[in-house]
Amino acid sequence: LDTLEKWVTEIFSEIPNNGLPKPSFGHLTQPFDTPEFHKLYKVVPIRKVHSLSITWALPPQEQYYRYSGAAFYLFWALALYGGNGETGFEQNSTYSIFSISVTLTDEGYKHFYEVAHVVFQYVKMLQKRGPDKRQVIWEEIQKIEANEFHYQEQTDPVDYVESLCENMQLFQKEDFLTGDQLLFEYKPEV
Repeated sequence: LDTLEKWVTEIFSEIPNNGLPKPSFGHLTQPFDTPEFHKLYKVVPIRKVHSLSITWALPPQEQYYRYSGAAFYLFWALALYGGNGETGFEQNSTYSIFSISVTLTDEGYKHFYEVAHVVFQYVKMLQKRGPDKRQVIWEEIQKIEANEFHYQEQTDPVDYVESLCENMQLFQKEDFLTGDQLLFEYKPEV
């Protein structure tokens, strides 16, 4: 640790701190207000996998990272995941990307319009009903995320440092290591 601290000091001490806050681009509203955004794109994958991804641009959600996190897991589908990404492209001061991704079976691929219809029906139901008040489900997801964090495989150091640098731009100091992986507080209104 002492050696690493010495290297970091030697390498990064010459970088000046201008004392300015990180830039905000919140004034740039509707970044995806183009005809190209409201389209269906079919892409031929390199490996044999069928996936349906539906993506929405939302107002910035980065300030809610301590409360967010909803991963939800059909005959035509093998897996389903929905949520906000944590990278700079998917989460910034202009917008946040919310995606629902469904890994389809071969049969599901033949019926991807119907799968998309079911996803939109479910989103419409959530809009009408509002957030689920059952904290027990949130606590279960919180425990799963904590287990995945504590028992994660070691990553490549370069990737880890890159991830930490991104986290330093997004999270409070005490959450640099965990802000993109753990759930902290239950707030259904968020």
